[in-house]
Amino acid sequence: MPQLAFQQVTRLREPDWPEGPVPQQLHLDMSVGSPAELWDQHERVLALGGSLLSDRDRPDPDDAERFRVYRDPEGHPFCIFVAERDE
Repeated sequence: MPQLAFQQVTRLREPDWPEGPVPQQLHLDMSVGSPAELWDQHERVLALGGSLLSDRDRPDPDDAERFRVYRDPEGHPFCIFVAERDE
């Protein structure tokens, strides 16, 4: 079973990724099973204080991958991908 461990620090500089001298310290990719679930999670991220950085909800002709990039309230980026499952 996958597990995550976190280490608490007293102060962490907010990353200014992708531009600036403070890089991202962590990047999580999560997936949902459908575009409808992506929308539900989008609303949840915003309600919890996150912000949208990039929207690839509609795939371009060269890349069928659907995802959105967000920034958490502390400035750390993360992605939510649509990984549609075959039934």
